[in-house]
Amino acid sequence: MLDVLIVGGGPHALTLSTLLTHPTHPIPPPGSDILDGVQLSTAKSWPNRTRSKRRLPAKPVVCEVASVERVSCPPLQLCVVDAYGQWACLWESQFKALNIPHLRSHTLVHTDPLNKRALQEFVVQNGRENELHGLPERVYIQDENAFFNDNRLGKRDKLLLNSNSSSGGAFHQKNLCFSLPGTQLSVDFFTEQVRKYSLESVLVKGTVDRITPVLSGKAVLHFRVLLQNGDALEAKRVVVATGPTRAQMANVPAWVSAVGEDYPEDSLQHTLQLMHHLPLLRQADSLTQDSTCPSPEGPPRVCQPGQRLMVVGGGLTSAHVISMALQQGASHVTWVMRKHLQLKQFDVGDVESLIGRYSHVEHGIKMDGLAYLRQFYNERSLHKRLAMIRQARKGGAVTPEAYAQLQPFIQRGQLSIKAYCQVSQAKWCYQSQMWRLALSCGDHWTGDKIWLATGCKLDANQDPLLSDIMKEFPIQVIDGWPCIMENLRWTASCPLYLMGQYAALQIGPHAVNLAGGQAASFRIAKDIISEHSGMEQSNRVPRDMKARTEDYVMNMHGLMWL
Repeated sequence: MLDVLIVGGGPHALTLSTLLTHPTHPIPPPGSDILDGVQLSTAKSWPNRTRSKRRLPAKPVVCEVASVERVSCPPLQLCVVDAYGQWACLWESQFKALNIPHLRSHTLVHTDPLNKRALQEFVVQNGRENELHGLPERVYIQDENAFFNDNRLGKRDKLLLNSNSSSGGAFHQKNLCFSLPGTQLSVDFFTEQVRKYSLESVLVKGTVDRITPVLSGKAVLHFRVLLQNGDALEAKRVVVATGPTRAQMANVPAWVSAVGEDYPEDSLQHTLQLMHHLPLLRQADSLTQDSTCPSPEGPPRVCQPGQRLMVVGGGLTSAHVISMALQQGASHVTWVMRKHLQLKQFDVGDVESLIGRYSHVEHGIKMDGLAYLRQFYNERSLHKRLAMIRQARKGGAVTPEAYAQLQPFIQRGQLSIKAYCQVSQAKWCYQSQMWRLALSCGDHWTGDKIWLATGCKLDANQDPLLSDIMKEFPIQVIDGWPCIMENLRWTASCPLYLMGQYAALQIGPHAVNLAGGQAASFRIAKDIISEHSGMEQSNRVPRDMKARTEDYVMNMHGLMWL
């Protein structure tokens, strides 16, 4: 009988597994400042500034973080089940399939919860500083429908992103703490973390089909987890950390199902299919090729030379697919999005909100990152929390770097942007073997291939992994988002935990990001370790709402806006 079974082997699962396999390891206190324990640049790294009360030290400083002793806990029997049998395999596949050069999260945010400097130390020890990417200095926006969601800019600079501003952009650009790690660097860091904490044997290959609670009265005695190959595992607790990786989670627009004709499968695809490109390629190679003959693992082909494409969606994935298509010889790409083209360095907020020092204005209210978090965690209405999440993320956004790569194609007329536009009707023409689409803006489009970069739609009511749980322990679901407990547990009598976007109503708008994975891991690990150690429930829960809110806020200090 396992103590804990984690479904999914991505970065969130890696963070939680590290905590659960080292339950007595000291960790940094939640109240420690985000810049404690990291090396700061000298004052010379800053641009010319007026004197302020807050001064940087003249020399680089490394502050040692005082550790917090954790409760005494016997070892946990842990197993992680992943469809491809490799840590962060789908994560790596997604980044490489879309040819993404680096993360959006900086080096202070990673998967090692026991050492906030782990990624920086890995970079320095291995001499891989050249794989860190600085924040862009400036990007000129060519399209009239595009804008940069950054309140630092004055009226005369609305069409210019300039992170090299008087507020310290050069510091963020050059400092090791706020550099963006490259994709391969991150993959190698994951591998080193697995080796460092002896997590190789924890992960097994398998695809989970069903999670069935075995009941004792009205409480769960244990879970029976059925795998696709017919095997079954039993565990006292289950953590679902799969993320939006399954085909049935793809968000497919209604007009697709309205297409009456049969069309070639590869003429209309969803970008979710690209996510599985690399692991499937590796599996095929292992069966057909000699191990001494390395196989190419580059990005997949998204089009044929000379084809006309349409890409639907306004997020970063759509920008990467467009860039790949144009590099692979597409004659023209039409980019259709429901709203405007939004440029944003991070998924949530801007670069100055990273560390909570600087404020931003939201609907006329001046707030910083910590103020937002306190407002979110103090809000009891989950409907209002959901509204706050949607407002914070503001839908899909493209990084300035990705947009800069597309600018030459916009200027040459190879890329057309249709903002505030949707597909009204689609037909496949057998005779010409072409798509004919009518758009809501009144235009018509004829082309060879359509890519849907419309993201995924999570719905706890429709997720087959949660169907048996929902049947025995029904809970409220708001627009697909489950109303789970603050410790991310399904109910008090059902020890099934959720991570990623399913946990957003408790974690916040960053739940799906690396920072949210770390926050979720601390909550889940705290609850599991306390229960496994035999602590009474009254000793495991903060005494009042204020203490609970401050605990959550300080855990996320400096990690929120990612």
